Amino acid sequence: MAGIASLAFHFPAHSIRAEAYADMWEASRAPGIEEKTVAGYDEDEVTLAVEAARALPLPEHVGFLATATFGGPHLAPTVAVALGMEEAPRGDFRGSTNASGEALLSCLDFVETHHGAAVLVAADAPQGGPEEPSEHPQGAAAAAILLTPDGDLQIEEAATHAQDEPGEVDSQGRKPGIEGVELAREIIQTAARKGLKGLGTGRVAAPEPDGRFASRALKGLVDPTRIGGGVVGLSGDTGCVSPLLALVEVVHGARKGNRLGLVTYGGGSSVALSLRVVSRLSGTLSPLGSLRANRSYLDYATYVRYRTFLAGRDSAAEVSQGAYVSLQTYLDSAAARYRLIASQCTACNRLDFPPRLVCLDCGGYDLAQEALSGKGEVYARTVIARGSSPTEFQEQQDLIGSYAVALVQLQEGPRIVAQLTDVDPADVEIGMPVDAVLRRIYRQEGVVRYGYKFRPMPERAASNANA
Repeated sequence: MAGIASLAFHFPAHSIRAEAYADMWEASRAPGIEEKTVAGYDEDEVTLAVEAARALPLPEHVGFLATATFGGPHLAPTVAVALGMEEAPRGDFRGSTNASGEALLSCLDFVETHHGAAVLVAADAPQGGPEEPSEHPQGAAAAAILLTPDGDLQIEEAATHAQDEPGEVDSQGRKPGIEGVELAREIIQTAARKGLKGLGTGRVAAPEPDGRFASRALKGLVDPTRIGGGVVGLSGDTGCVSPLLALVEVVHGARKGNRLGLVTYGGGSSVALSLRVVSRLSGTLSPLGSLRANRSYLDYATYVRYRTFLAGRDSAAEVSQGAYVSLQTYLDSAAARYRLIASQCTACNRLDFPPRLVCLDCGGYDLAQEALSGKGEVYARTVIARGSSPTEFQEQQDLIGSYAVALVQLQEGPRIVAQLTDVDPADVEIGMPVDAVLRRIYRQEGVVRYGYKFRPMPERAASNANA
């Protein structure tokens, strides 16, 4: 047997309302969507995935890592390093909105075969051109699931079905129009008839590309009142993450003994699972509740800049003007930068970040690794105005203008210099509590470089997990 032990999710801090689209394009082409989440200028599927996974109560040893995205980059390599799972076998599922369903089945197979813990992380920030109707509903989010042999949300049945989807598909890999809905319904219901056995009157979590798809796809098989979720109205279409967000919302209201269903779909295939709540996952919070609190709303012009439609992707960022780090050095130091790993001298206890090979106090060579909490406060600050940054950050300044840099005093003692994010530079104050977060730094030599930035605390309203 295998079960879900914990669920987590993450939304970026920004949203845009449907009215902003209507003002620009005369109408919003996103039925059932009031607003949608927007990834920041320094966020993408990788950073969203890491945020969601870090909200899980991860065990000391995870035996398998599966990542899923429809249109994002390969998540597994960076996510594994950021979570300290470099040695764990992993699967990287991409190219379909059913990627999360396929990844979940791979985790289920691992837990049942090896009796160990597995983690699934799914993230999508789908993107089309601003003139494309399919771009209007596209949001951004991530979800993470911890599976164990004795997880309190036991998986009792699992089934799949796939068949060819001839003809054109839209930017989300779905066949458009009535024909597409009918074909999706056939594929989903074939899987659901096998995978949702014994569900009875239990609630079902299903894909939500818009406000109508789930009820239409399950019409005649599941009563509309039993279809849970409704997250799409405030998140937008979050690709392969969508059914997982719906599952978290359903689990949030579930009680011991309830039976629940999960359906995923995309690329001509569907996965359906039946689950039983052995013990309520206490502390599981509501994605809808998160989306109704602490949102930062963008106007359309800012939204377009954040989505980098207007950014020069072949900018001078490929040329180093002082912040150059070779690709090999970047890869060699990735674990320390992603997880804030310091070196601590075993002789005199001096703590250094970045980690060193020799203690600066006593000259000792016996240094141990120490993971820092990432929490601290602003010790000193400055603002990098337009025209003042190295070329590596030119694209960033084209998008957002001036940005803040701070000397951060960490709780453990070291002081480090880093950019601040998710904050207006004018609002940064000495003594402001901050928390480290993984973000895009810049792109160089064709590779996106990730690293730590700091953001104001508290900043967990958009990320939640059960205790």
